[in-house]
Amino acid sequence: MKINERESLNITNTNSDRVSGPSKPGSTPTAGKTQSGSDGVDTASQSGLLSQTLDAGSADRASLVEQLRAVFQSGQYQVDNAALSQAIVSGALNGY
Repeated sequence: MKINERESLNITNTNSDRVSGPSKPGSTPTAGKTQSGSDGVDTASQSGLLSQTLDAGSADRASLVEQLRAVFQSGQYQVDNAALSQAIVSGALNGY
C-alpha cells in the first residue's frame, strides 16, 4: 500500500525548486536555486595573532635563560632533588 502524504495533508507546492545539492567547482547558481556557502577556515587573519603570541614571552624567556646560564656556569646552581624526582615521575605517568 502506498501512502500519498501530499493528498492527505493537502500540500500542493513543496518549494522543491529551492533545494539544491552540492555545487560543482566552476558552476554558477541557476534561477530558483540558492548558492550554498562553502565550509572553510580563513587562517590568514590569525597568523598575526599567533606571531604576536609566540613573540610575547620571547624577551622574558631569553632573560631567564641568561640568568640560569650565569648561575649554572658560576657553579651556584643547586638542583632540588625532590622537585626533580617528582617532575620525572609525574612526566612518566602523564606520558611526557
